[in-house]
Amino acid sequence: MQASYPPTNRTLTWKLDYDRFFYDLTKTNRQIQQGFDDWAKYTKLTFRQAAEDEEADFNLAFESGNHSDVFPFDGREGTLAHAFFPWQPNRGQIHFDSTEKWSDKYNGRGYNLRLVATHEVGHSLGLEHSTGDEKSIMYPFYRLILPDNMLPEQ
Repeated sequence: MQASYPPTNRTLTWKLDYDRFFYDLTKTNRQIQQGFDDWAKYTKLTFRQAAEDEEADFNLAFESGNHSDVFPFDGREGTLAHAFFPWQPNRGQIHFDSTEKWSDKYNGRGYNLRLVATHEVGHSLGLEHSTGDEKSIMYPFYRLILPDNMLPEQ
């Protein structure tokens, strides 16, 4: 099921597809929830993880190569993730490249999942890339940004 656009309620749900999942689930869920919470601070929306038997507004998955859309992943050190705008047919889908080295740390060893999740949730909420500011979470290329500096003026 796809999320409606624009949303008709203020509490939106997300769910992680576990089919191809091989990371620490507790840390991953925490990082993803933080990615949604980063936007909740600046919107009138709240986000929560959907129950197992509940339909979700956002469906997240770790994928590789050709998968369920027309944007295949290109392997390590390439495209990290992608999401769909709320007006697109695949709205609510967020995919992370499972071949990347993901991390919950801010030390440059691996890609910080919270930062990438926050960026992709931004797209799912309708935000495009911010090409003029390298410190923006919506900058098109991955940059290590500490959480306190993530969304200063967006």
